[in-house]
Amino acid sequence: MLQVGTIAPRALAKSLALLARIIENESRSSLSVIAADAGIPLSTAHRLVTGFEETGFLMRIGRGRYVAGPVLTRLADLRRDQDWGAFAARVSRPILNRLFRKTGRPTHLGILEENMMTYLVKAGDRQGHAISREGMQLEAYCSGIGKALLAHLPPLQLEAYLASEPFVRLTPTTITSAAELRRELVEIRKRGYAIDNGEMAPGLVCLAVPITNPQSVSVAISLVATLEGAQCEPTDYLPLLQDTAQEIEKKLFPYLAAALSPPDNQSRRSA
Repeated sequence: MLQVGTIAPRALAKSLALLARIIENESRSSLSVIAADAGIPLSTAHRLVTGFEETGFLMRIGRGRYVAGPVLTRLADLRRDQDWGAFAARVSRPILNRLFRKTGRPTHLGILEENMMTYLVKAGDRQGHAISREGMQLEAYCSGIGKALLAHLPPLQLEAYLASEPFVRLTPTTITSAAELRRELVEIRKRGYAIDNGEMAPGLVCLAVPITNPQSVSVAISLVATLEGAQCEPTDYLPLLQDTAQEIEKKLFPYLAAALSPPDNQSRRSA
């Protein structure tokens, strides 16, 4: 006679065994191969990995191929800045590549490091028309990504940064005073995007938006709107850039929506 109390533990053990095999495999084999090796029906494996993906324990990187998701990454104590940045870059790169193919404009992912903006991903621009490159650091106060990140710093950190004025003028449009930069950052936070209007290099206009979660902003993405200073409206690209940011957010923080949603019984009580 089947013992009902053993069903849940066995199912849990099978689920965790599959999860462990996928992580240890590091996407070298497809889910069908891993499921066969584990003795799990493929339909069951698909159901299990769907749950793991929805809760952030796994992330799909190709058809039938998965790697550790953001929840496992954090649980494994990999949220140190360097590792978190590497993970964010891994998640964002294919998404930014798609944005480049849609627009033909170079795209970037960047992070703040010791008051400097560091490019983690650069998609497009194989000819090197833009001045950026992966691993390159730029001053935060005059770059689109840098300003998007500065605008979301905690107040004490922001004041410490602003206290380092005066800022070096690189072009005629570079902001050099703390008061002017503070006003600019307040406006960026209100409207949700930043523009580098030739502040880093003449004629180079970039649009940037933050990647957000309820706790903080740690990375941002940008799109090069023009390289030559011709007439353009950078905000024409804003909807696409915002959609891209939301896609990255869902990959990085897939568990947040579920965590913030009220339980079903609470929803019914408030209805």
